Amino acid sequence: MTRVPLSDEDRAILDLECATVVGHVLHMTMLTGPPVTAAELRERIAARLPAAPELRYRLIDGPAWIPDADLDLDRHVVDAPDGPYDDAGLRALVAARFAEHLDRSRPLWAIDVAPLADGGTALLWRVHHALADGATMTRLSHTVLYDEAPAGPVTGPSASPPATVTADHRRRRAHLLGVIHREFTVGPARSPFDGEISTRRAVAFVDTDLAALHAAARAAGATVNDAFLAVVAGGLRRWIDHHAGAVTDLRVRVPVSLPREDPSEGNRDSAFDLPLPVHVTDPLERLRTVHELTTCRKDARDAAVLDDLLHHVADVSPPLRRVCDRLRATARAFTVSVSNVPGPRTPVAVLGRRVRATWPLAEIGFHHALRVTAASMAEVMSFGLCADPGLVPDVDVLADGMGAEAALLVRASP
Repeated sequence: MTRVPLSDEDRAILDLECATVVGHVLHMTMLTGPPVTAAELRERIAARLPAAPELRYRLIDGPAWIPDADLDLDRHVVDAPDGPYDDAGLRALVAARFAEHLDRSRPLWAIDVAPLADGGTALLWRVHHALADGATMTRLSHTVLYDEAPAGPVTGPSASPPATVTADHRRRRAHLLGVIHREFTVGPARSPFDGEISTRRAVAFVDTDLAALHAAARAAGATVNDAFLAVVAGGLRRWIDHHAGAVTDLRVRVPVSLPREDPSEGNRDSAFDLPLPVHVTDPLERLRTVHELTTCRKDARDAAVLDDLLHHVADVSPPLRRVCDRLRATARAFTVSVSNVPGPRTPVAVLGRRVRATWPLAEIGFHHALRVTAASMAEVMSFGLCADPGLVPDVDVLADGMGAEAALLVRASP
């Protein structure tokens, strides 16, 4: 029997799960055209499954993964009950499914096939984060869902510095202190999304014009990721205004994927924290401010240095590493975790039905009752919001605000 050991990160993700926190991500594939049935989708996945061996993995004590020779697709790909779904019904279904824990006795993924009242189909695909993150979900979608052949591997220049550049210890120490100041300094105020989370979830989604956002960012000398963060900041400002709160800058945690020396080991997950300029009302000024902040983080290689630092701390003193992790997880260290997952740049289809958008969701965390995720599909960038409704009411206001801020940014672009 083939055993695949779990990485430390995978075990940590599994250990985070409890009654109020689930460990999976959800990508909802929105299809146009005639409704798709679960039986049709099972036939497609069964034919493609050999190319996605991780979808057979299940947990055993150890812990480790083993291939499940008895994988029953009838239990993993099902027709959602009580369809077709209008917008409110679909969101209620997504919120309910997202809050359900995946069965650890089986491979940790599931798809609900939901016909839509206005035509088309939504595929609600949950995969445990120990098996996949957003980028892996994109690869798996190409492998087992999309009609088109999987995309080729991403290549690029090495991020490793020359081996000879190793002697400037004073500069390195100064830089390290800068990282600690930027990443470990906690804010002076309590987060508006801090509180004891429940098992309930509220979700919302909004589609934006990716090409227009990209053009607006390029005109300002920024990136589309900068535009994503600027739109999030604008939406947060509107939500805070709606609830008569004081507008202050909020720190967001931005994930970064770092390459390993051995590409077969996959990328390392790291992140940097960023004070979003929520107080800035002008959309172009807000975008330029975000760009200055992210450029500083990237030029300083903060995510990479922080990752190395935490690994070294763990080697020297595991208890100190746990203290660092707890500090970085506090609500005063960052307010909202955000992520942006790039998807296919050209249109794709599933069983002949065009994919019009991918709606993403990721789980909230202790003392962080809001999570914002974005995913692109050809010319559409979709925002997915997941929240505890008891701590973050009116998540629709936040989603609508992001849509409005995206439109304002595009109109303000020269």
